[in-house]
Amino acid sequence: MTRSGKVLSVMLVLFLGLWGCARGPLSPSAQAERIRSLETKCAKLEDDYRSVAAARDQARKQLAALEAEKARLQKELADKEVIVKERDALRQQIAARTNERDHLKLRCDRLKKGLQELLGQDDALLPAPAAPTAASNNTSVSPTQS
Repeated sequence: MTRSGKVLSVMLVLFLGLWGCARGPLSPSAQAERIRSLETKCAKLEDDYRSVAAARDQARKQLAALEAEKARLQKELADKEVIVKERDALRQQIAARTNERDHLKLRCDRLKKGLQELLGQDDALLPAPAAPTAASNNTSVSPTQS
């Protein structure tokens, strides 16, 4: 920068400084108006702060209620999981008992069939009863007739 540019810059800064100092303080009515506007703005900000603080407190209460509800639901879920596990265990026991019952029924049926075969074999080994004569047939009453 040249010397004349430097002198011009210093003169401009000096001129602006003198102009700002020459303006002086604001008039008392302008200051009072500014104070009123600042007080109004401050009151509005305080009201906003109170409403935001009330909303914050309400949100905290809702959060506490939701956390309590969450804890209750988690406990309920855990209880239901226990019930489901017990139900599944009981179903397994029922299946096992049903299989045992079916197996025992099959064994009983086999035993019954075996006993019937043995009785049939035993009956086959018995001597055949003697054929009754015709005369004794007329005079004797068979137990099936009475």
